[in-house]
Amino acid sequence: MNRRSFLAGVVLGLVGGALAHPAAAQTTPGHQVIRGRGREIFVSLSRQRLWAYKDGEVVMTFLISSGEPRRPTRRGNFRVQSKIPEAWSNIWQLRMPYWMGIYYAGRIENGIHAMPLLRNGTPVRWPVGYPASYGCVVATTKDAAALYRWTPLGTPVYIR
Repeated sequence: MNRRSFLAGVVLGLVGGALAHPAAAQTTPGHQVIRGRGREIFVSLSRQRLWAYKDGEVVMTFLISSGEPRRPTRRGNFRVQSKIPEAWSNIWQLRMPYWMGIYYAGRIENGIHAMPLLRNGTPVRWPVGYPASYGCVVATTKDAAALYRWTPLGTPVYIR
């Protein structure tokens, strides 16, 4: 998909007459895959942003951090296949709060989660809005917690 077709049909996302997230970019990614039925999540890797839709309306949007260039986040259509209040990565030795698994990368599951924590609880910090993760879609704790509570298993996730 070229950038021009990606931006076709851009609309302003309003919730209750106000922007869904005042500090967020003012536009949604268009409706190439948003079906307008039920709950759906759209992730833009080029914009480092996530939009959550309910019945075609934006209900939340926020910055994310996707995989760094050597460990990119996979593009495609997925579904939330697992939810765990806090997952553990043996490979990276990290705790991942508000885990929602969306696809397998070999034998490991990649997902959406809050900023990770070291084993001792010390937060790992990198700026959202830039590719920096090991392949997952990472949000601030506040945003990841809200999305985790809002999202049922089976919710479609579109990553472009």
